[in-house]
Amino acid sequence: MKNKQTLSVLEWAREYRDKGFSVIPIKPKDKAPMIKWAQYQNRLATDKELELWFGNGSENNIGIVTGKISGIDVLDLDSKDSVQYAEENEFLNTPLVKTGKGFHCYCRHKDGVRNFQKRDNLPGIDLRGDGGYVVAPPSI
Repeated sequence: MKNKQTLSVLEWAREYRDKGFSVIPIKPKDKAPMIKWAQYQNRLATDKELELWFGNGSENNIGIVTGKISGIDVLDLDSKDSVQYAEENEFLNTPLVKTGKGFHCYCRHKDGVRNFQKRDNLPGIDLRGDGGYVVAPPSI
């Protein structure tokens, strides 16, 4: 296996898919999907699709569809206050990914978890579950 820093975007996408994550293409240096992605809430991309989206030196970002299909829900902490709140409430005892503004906290999916954002009682914290996706490493 190559060092993670030398993997191509296609190799990253394949690794995610091989771990059971539903992968979608995200516009380069953006957070917006390149495709209509609803079907990938119910099925994994084929290798042919991954090659089309991420092959030939593609600069596309990688999205992981959250919820039941991938078996994960992700808390998105977008401020110092939200990170402090997560630390105080032990949310950070899970795999983490550093983002531009904070962290993504990857958690095992729980049936019925859906998306939320901008809740008054959880400032700076969004949740991605069924019906959501996150931009994943090595995306820019």
